[in-house]
Amino acid sequence: MITDPTPAREHNKVVTLLKEQGKLVLEICYFTQDLNPAWPTKSVIESLNALSQPFLNSIKGIKDQEIIFEKAVHYFFNQLHFKKIATKNLSLSHCFIPDTLHTRTGPTPLLMLLFASFLEQCGIRVQISSCRKRFLLKIQLNGRARIVDFSKKCRTLDADDIVELVNSGFNFSDGTLGKDILAVEYFNLLKTLARKEQKLQILAMVHSYLMKYQPFNLRHLSERARIAYETGDYKTAINDIRNYFQYKQPEFTNLDLKRIYKIALKKEKSLS
Repeated sequence: MITDPTPAREHNKVVTLLKEQGKLVLEICYFTQDLNPAWPTKSVIESLNALSQPFLNSIKGIKDQEIIFEKAVHYFFNQLHFKKIATKNLSLSHCFIPDTLHTRTGPTPLLMLLFASFLEQCGIRVQISSCRKRFLLKIQLNGRARIVDFSKKCRTLDADDIVELVNSGFNFSDGTLGKDILAVEYFNLLKTLARKEQKLQILAMVHSYLMKYQPFNLRHLSERARIAYETGDYKTAINDIRNYFQYKQPEFTNLDLKRIYKIALKKEKSLS
């Protein structure tokens, strides 16, 4: 099971109890709590454990990972009835873990992350092969690798499927992506929706979390600076722009940041 630390923010005491995808689920729970204290991490983790524990009890004594995987797929999709929410209905309110656990619907990156964490709890090794146009997992069952399509209830890809993907430009040379990729995809989705819905405070928080996973992506830093400026947080805007220009030379495309910086300095000085 995913184990929640006490107090909630003691990351170091929980990290050794979790595998890769479980850690990412926990990070997203912390983000959810930061967003809304009415969704405390402990309660969300308890809800997740309440879903997974009956299944974990049911597979005790089963050694064959093929059987465990088949049962896990049936449990997740057919008994718990998790499914992707229709794109036309997708909004920020549908993208947070508490709502996803309540409705059993959500964005694909979040559902895929929950399922990958669920498999890890069952003792199955999981890696991410793709999470954009195709949502593919690479899993190890009884010492043999298998690639499954999460969007199609984890149907195993056969030789023809793989040839078709290679011919369409899919790269199997490495076979897996970075362990944080699902969290990055999830937060990028939130970023898009927050910008569309003009939720600037949420957008600023999302950029801060993205910077944890992509600390050298200066786009996150510059966008967070703009949001801070728009919301009147001039101190954050000033610091972010200073940090941005430590690594990036002034160019035509970022001259607006210099303008914002000068205005923010004046406004911060007038407030002090």
